[in-house]
Amino acid sequence: MKFQFPLVCFLLLVIIRGHGQTQDRLQVQSVAEESAPIPIELFAGHQALAFQLIVSKQLSPKSRFGFFNVTNFTGDYKEDHQTSEFFSQSLLSANIWKGFSLTGGVSAIGSSDAGGTSVRPTAGLQYLFTSRNFLIVVLPRMDLTQTYNFETFSVIEYKPMFSKNWGLYTRLQGLYNYNSKLDFHEVSSVYVRLGVSYKNIQFGLGSNHDFYGPTNINVNNYGFFIRTELF
Repeated sequence: MKFQFPLVCFLLLVIIRGHGQTQDRLQVQSVAEESAPIPIELFAGHQALAFQLIVSKQLSPKSRFGFFNVTNFTGDYKEDHQTSEFFSQSLLSANIWKGFSLTGGVSAIGSSDAGGTSVRPTAGLQYLFTSRNFLIVVLPRMDLTQTYNFETFSVIEYKPMFSKNWGLYTRLQGLYNYNSKLDFHEVSSVYVRLGVSYKNIQFGLGSNHDFYGPTNINVNNYGFFIRTELF
């Protein structure tokens, strides 16, 4: 991958952090309990560079309706036959009971090898739990057209604070996508993060493990991550 892209992503994180208002976690606790913060992450691995954005917000503090988006972009470093992957979901949600919501929207996935992007309507459920130390998101859904893929996306974070500014940051993230029309596993992934938190920035070590197709072709990527959370 050309040098410009990782530089632009890093500068984007710095700019967002510089213009965002620095807030103590105790001061924003009441906001965090109502909806999850917006994490933006850059992961530089030995094989590829990855970018992730997750948004989960209510339309207003007391509204039953909300918006969820997860966007991932991965591109390898090779100059010759460089490959990239793009994945994004944008969903409206309606809370039905204690963190459980109905969801509906669109899912988009594309890669340079596939030669294009596929956009499909989708619907499913969402479970969201937030507290000072934990974030849990579970999102099962199904595409409503074409191959009727069934997918489950989940995130579990544990992030206790050691002091006013410093804390531990851990995350386990998983995805499983099954092509129900052709009856085979299409793609799945397991992402692991272990690091520290300083104020509103987290950084440390990580690994991305992706599995493709019915034979589970495995691609591993080990490296470093940096992220920030916007409330």
